[in-house]
Amino acid sequence: MHERRWAFKETNLMIKSDKERAIKAAIRASLKARRQLERFIIRHPEFRNSLEPVLLEEIDYPKIVNLMLRASEIAGIGPFAAVAGSISQVAAESGISAGGVDILVDNGGDIAMMGTRDFRVGIYAGGSSISGKFAFSVDADSLPIGICTSSGSVGHSVSFGDADATVVVASEASVADAAATSVANEVKGTEIEPSIKRGLDSADDISEIRGCLIVREGYVGVTGKLPNILPLLGTEIKPGQSVVPSPISPRKFASI
Repeated sequence: MHERRWAFKETNLMIKSDKERAIKAAIRASLKARRQLERFIIRHPEFRNSLEPVLLEEIDYPKIVNLMLRASEIAGIGPFAAVAGSISQVAAESGISAGGVDILVDNGGDIAMMGTRDFRVGIYAGGSSISGKFAFSVDADSLPIGICTSSGSVGHSVSFGDADATVVVASEASVADAAATSVANEVKGTEIEPSIKRGLDSADDISEIRGCLIVREGYVGVTGKLPNILPLLGTEIKPGQSVVPSPISPRKFASI
């Protein structure tokens, strides 16, 4: 797999693909999407600033705008909650259109994957004791897929919650990104387990996502259908909603 990193303003991409031309196409699509957004915001500043879905007159908007509007409506949050995942999505789609078979686009933790191979995606959860100690094993049969993360403890994105990581999995990265922010906003308060449960309940209300994983300090909560989680030794995460104390000792984890 070829790999390249590319950054422009707030966009910070890591792209992997079997074809170099797919990576170049993904970068071009990302730059085009950013410029389209910048022009669009001049005419519609509410699109940038709103914390709620925005109703705009139906006209022929750029694809990046349409993705963000749709994701915003699904998640019940402002359009810019979907910006990073939407850029990942259009970049990955462009890479496939350019002849790539397999592609992964990671935009600051908001990931779009497409193709015919398996992927492994590590989970970073700020200061949590399990940050970087487990991963999703993503089967080819589940592609295309978006895996996006919102955090109240790390990163520059707006979050009103206290989770170290709220990870949402969906068929589209645009939807996963908006939903991750929406769910993360519900994970707040001094009582950790109830706060995670509120987040999981919120995730269950969004039918367009596949599943959600929430990490807060020493606890992990999951709901829905997630990729296999590796290796979380010593703790069993079951289908459906569950909130479990995570193993604290790093010795309980196999290396990833």
